[in-house]
Amino acid sequence: MPKRVNLAAQRRTIANAAIDVIDEAGLDGARLRDVARAAKVTTGAVTHYFDGKDAVLEAALAEIVRRTLERIDAGLNLKTPTDVHAFIASSFASLPIDEYSRQEWRVWLAFWGRAIADGRLRAIHRDHYEKFVDRRIAPLLALRVAGPRPTRAQLRKCADAFVAAIDGVGMRATLEPELWPPKRQRETLTDLLLPMLTAFANGTDVRGPRTA
Repeated sequence: MPKRVNLAAQRRTIANAAIDVIDEAGLDGARLRDVARAAKVTTGAVTHYFDGKDAVLEAALAEIVRRTLERIDAGLNLKTPTDVHAFIASSFASLPIDEYSRQEWRVWLAFWGRAIADGRLRAIHRDHYEKFVDRRIAPLLALRVAGPRPTRAQLRKCADAFVAAIDGVGMRATLEPELWPPKRQRETLTDLLLPMLTAFANGTDVRGPRTA
């Protein structure tokens, strides 16, 4: 009988190889034959699983998103943190604090640059950010210890600011790694988030109409 191939696993192997190639050569310099070599498959195998280079590149981006969501879930789902400091600490894994995550950030920023002039890629990025923000909604609600129950709109506003703070620190650390060691990243993110999340937890952040 012919050997059965796990389609999802093979596509992920190629996506991970593409991440390595993009990190080394950039988006424009990434070639399918280099991805195939990194994945230890033939170029024909790559084109069998993906409809061209753009599909491979988008799969690499999706794989980075999958890894990020996995880390978010690992930090929040073992025990939903109800303490502001614990909530902030759970986000440190999203920063470029080791070589594995630094590679992800370098590739992520490469896609950012291309998305400026690529409407399709901007739409893909927007969808991915929706996932990042949505993952924070329920844990944020668990932080609330006083004041009125926040509306969905207020939760999303806080989650958006939370993700934006991670983006800001992560981008600086990716572009200036020698100036932004892990300790500085964690301290800066804490400085940014602690006042906002403390106010949110105490119910003193509510502004504007309470409409969902």
